[in-house]
Amino acid sequence: MLKSFIYMFKDTNFWKKYLSLFGVVLIANLLINWSGTLAPAIEGDKASIWYYILFFTGLIVMFIPYGYSISALKTKLDETKELPSLDIVKNFIAGLKVFLSGLILLAVVLIFAFVLLVINSIITDLLGTQFGVVSNAILFLMLLIVAFFCIAMCCRYVVKPSYLNFLNFKAAAKLINSNVSKYFKSFVLTALSTAVIYLITFISVSYLTLIGYAGLVIYCIIVSLLWSYQIYLFAGLFSSAVDREKI
Repeated sequence: MLKSFIYMFKDTNFWKKYLSLFGVVLIANLLINWSGTLAPAIEGDKASIWYYILFFTGLIVMFIPYGYSISALKTKLDETKELPSLDIVKNFIAGLKVFLSGLILLAVVLIFAFVLLVINSIITDLLGTQFGVVSNAILFLMLLIVAFFCIAMCCRYVVKPSYLNFLNFKAAAKLINSNVSKYFKSFVLTALSTAVIYLITFISVSYLTLIGYAGLVIYCIIVSLLWSYQIYLFAGLFSSAVDREKI
């Protein structure tokens, strides 16, 4: 499982593929972060049209690495030795599909959060007591469960793509149960590596953005380098969490 951190370097064309992916991720990050500099400084102010153009263009470009991550995971699940090459059109379409699939799961989570908010309001009005702590704990537990199931869901999506895949907790649980120990180790390594990468991201944005546009560019480069590597890392960790034949 630790090989997931270094397996990608065995591909003789790794740096070419990595830099191609990095270039796309960098463009997306530059656009999204540039739009942030045009966001209204005061709440209620009207944002510039360029704020929306840059933000949504960056989001659309980001569909390409989303789709590439699906290809990278499929390569690992199929035990193909060579890493996939970047295909702008193919990866964009795949990224758009997985984004829409994820939105369905997000919608369910938001609906559940809204229901908890309504229940909290009703209990407060009737009993004069706060349900907030309990409702927040329930929501946190739900998010933790969703995060735990995501690895299995992503692997299932690659093999059996479906817009409702991320709602099929039963099938995901069955896949996890086939080897709980291996899955849990992969989940922990995924969580730890994510925490490290986002800690570096947080430190970078905290200091580099203070020195103006040059700092913003350096921040985007650092983040894009990390995120590009993370795509290969997650492909390795996710594929090692499940048994391909059990999907």
